[in-house]
Amino acid sequence: LEMDAASRTGVDDMRELIEGVRYRPTSARYKVYIIDEVHMLSKSAFNALLKTLEEPPEHVKFIFATTEIRKVPVTVLSRCQRFDLRRVEVDVLATYFNELATKEGATVDDTAIQLIARAADGSVRDGLSLLDQAISHTTDSGDTITEDQIREMLGLADRSQSFDTFDALMKGDAAAALDVFAAQYTSGADPAQIIEDLLGVTHWLTRLKVSPAVADDVAVPEIERVRGKQLSSDLGMAAVTRAWQMLLKGLTEVRHAPSAVQAAEMVLVRLAYAAELPAPAEMVKMLRSGDAGSGGGQQSTGGSGSAPPETSVATAAPPSAALSSAPPS
Repeated sequence: LEMDAASRTGVDDMRELIEGVRYRPTSARYKVYIIDEVHMLSKSAFNALLKTLEEPPEHVKFIFATTEIRKVPVTVLSRCQRFDLRRVEVDVLATYFNELATKEGATVDDTAIQLIARAADGSVRDGLSLLDQAISHTTDSGDTITEDQIREMLGLADRSQSFDTFDALMKGDAAAALDVFAAQYTSGADPAQIIEDLLGVTHWLTRLKVSPAVADDVAVPEIERVRGKQLSSDLGMAAVTRAWQMLLKGLTEVRHAPSAVQAAEMVLVRLAYAAELPAPAEMVKMLRSGDAGSGGGQQSTGGSGSAPPETSVATAAPPSAALSSAPPS
């Protein structure tokens, strides 16, 4: 017996369920109640269910499903056995979606399947909805669903253009980056999604620098392996991490700005000009070398006096400090 807690949240619905718990099943060993989105139940509905959960009949099993485990009261959690379901891996989802597409009589490119699996973010249900939407978008049953169609459906930018934009930004070429951005926006890509794609490129380059062996994974597209290796070898870790922080902050600005296009362009301009700045470690070295030079100049102009450095500091102290350090008369 399945119940949707999102539409039946009241205590009366729960009392109706509890009334049916008393009766034994007629054609099975157990009577199983599946309550989906259980966190949507009201507080009074949870309280009405507590007594049954504490002393459930031997012929009844409850299965609660939720994506918001923190919204479930502790009194309910303490009476249940908890199972955390992991996200399904991308390659597993891609294989499953490919089998379903074949059964539905649809032909989908491998790259398009990979895009759907990534967009699902480990959720089989979300991936199935995207696959169903992609199949319905094809004009004829015999047409092949391509990568470009999936990108247009999801509002994604071309992966090669994302690498081109990131490469131009790291070279400090703001004009070239803005031109690629304009082409992506004209083709229908969302400005926030373009920034998210650049974040994905940054994360991929960081993984390559930390663990180059990830590029040998067969599930990784060819463009990410080739362009990723090239960019990761040309860039330092400081530049990549700085780009991540600026893009992450810029994504929030794009989502809340009155004009997402203008905000995204300003993010790209800032990132391009920041690429010409020295790395923090180099800046610290420059400052230290400058301090050392100024210190040496002061010593050379101060004469050959034998007074220790502490005396020069004491002269800058306020009068009260000088009086306190003098011996009593």
